[in-house]
Amino acid sequence: MNKTDLIKRGYFPKELPPPFNTILLADLALSSKTLLNNCPKKPTKLYYHNHVRYGSLRRKLGTPNPIYFLQLSDLMYEKWSEIQQIISKSKYSKSKPIYTPLPQRNRSISPALEFGLIPVERAKNRIAGRYILQTDISQFYQSIYTHSIPWAVHGKKTAKKHREVTSKYFGNKLDKLLQNSQDGQTLGIPIGPDTSLVVAELLLCTADVELEKRLKKTCAYPFKGFRYSDDYEFTFQNLSDAESALSQIQQVLSEFELTINPDKTFILELPCSLDSIWVLELSEYKFNDKKSTQMQDIVRYFDKTFQLLNEFPKEPVLKYAVARIRNLDNLHPDNWSLLESLLLQSVTIDPVTLRDSLSIIQDKQSNKFKIDLESLEKILNFQILRYAPLGYSSEVAWAIWSAIVFNLPISKLAAESISQMSDSVVALLALDARRRGQINQGLDTSKWEEFLLKEELYGEQWLLSYEANRQGYLSGTEDYVASDSWFSQLKNAGVTFYDINAPLIIPPNKNSGPSGQD
Repeated sequence: MNKTDLIKRGYFPKELPPPFNTILLADLALSSKTLLNNCPKKPTKLYYHNHVRYGSLRRKLGTPNPIYFLQLSDLMYEKWSEIQQIISKSKYSKSKPIYTPLPQRNRSISPALEFGLIPVERAKNRIAGRYILQTDISQFYQSIYTHSIPWAVHGKKTAKKHREVTSKYFGNKLDKLLQNSQDGQTLGIPIGPDTSLVVAELLLCTADVELEKRLKKTCAYPFKGFRYSDDYEFTFQNLSDAESALSQIQQVLSEFELTINPDKTFILELPCSLDSIWVLELSEYKFNDKKSTQMQDIVRYFDKTFQLLNEFPKEPVLKYAVARIRNLDNLHPDNWSLLESLLLQSVTIDPVTLRDSLSIIQDKQSNKFKIDLESLEKILNFQILRYAPLGYSSEVAWAIWSAIVFNLPISKLAAESISQMSDSVVALLALDARRRGQINQGLDTSKWEEFLLKEELYGEQWLLSYEANRQGYLSGTEDYVASDSWFSQLKNAGVTFYDINAPLIIPPNKNSGPSGQD
């Protein structure tokens, strides 16, 4: 595992727009001999970003203060071989964290099995079985009890007997660093950083070992099974073994203060579909090369998508459908206007499609297709006006970034709505849009100026507090960053978390599954 790479590609959530990166922080961590030695000991708060998954599903992405993420990265790098040894004991996990250098994957640490290969794993798993048990953990990342981490690393009895933070009992240090990174809280770990994937697998791989022992004792017949992140699937030859296994999973998880999700727990008789029905229907759809026939194909494809969306309202149907349309390489130029209107309609229906829809539109623009910038401007401003009052950060953030990319103005009303949000990512994007001349009126920064304080460098809005000062976006009475003994090191080294020279691109949404967390 490469510690510098973990900081570069495993710190910020992958869902943030391109300007947000930690490349310069990683470079400083590599070159400085004093950065980790001078870390303050006080607890800090997580920065939370309200992220849309699909439909009405949301999740709070958490980004720890750099003080503690650097220490977490250092500890994991130092103990990586021991961590891997613990994780390797699980025979069920298909999401074991592995180091993934570029260009293999975008993240520094990823699950060993790519999410899209789960149906293949299901096919292998269901050999010679009649019943499958499927379940997952309720609110997994949010419900992890940090004290259970040393239980997993050292054993519950040993961890409780030796609570001191030492090199030998590094699980206790991991517990303490996670607590300090989230204001002393022991419930939950942040969703987003690659370090959380490692922590999650440490916990569940240890649970897998205990589960294997119990299932071998209680099941009358041979069985097969696997786990991907917090999703379990086991295949059994009879119903009683499946019911017994469910009880064992509940018991083992409860020992780590975790519970299963009853809404996603099923015992089904085989045969069952290896993938969602709507995925199978959309994946097989073909588009003709002939102009008139292709036009009908596009209409029917989206008609089928909207029909499936009504049938499966809790599934990411539209997200999948738009992502797949990227592969329509043989699009006839005369059919572009139709496809563009359907893509923009998709954004209005479900904003999780914005990245893929606008990525396609940007790609077509670079290939000299005519873009309906007037409609795009209206939709982006509508997204802001609709979601800013609700505090939906990701929708607003990507709408602002898209306006920057396509050089479109943000209206006065939209800017006024943005001004009411307390979100570092949204604020920094809006300030950049104003700098570029795309917000000319309506932006009131008084709410954000309340975070221009030395103590806020350790609060929830640490990202805005540091970056607004470093960029000189907002006026303040003093240079509070320069007077802080730790953050001044970052500022003096030119570390930035928002790159104003980032490429003006909208990358496709490659969140095909959990990086342990999706």
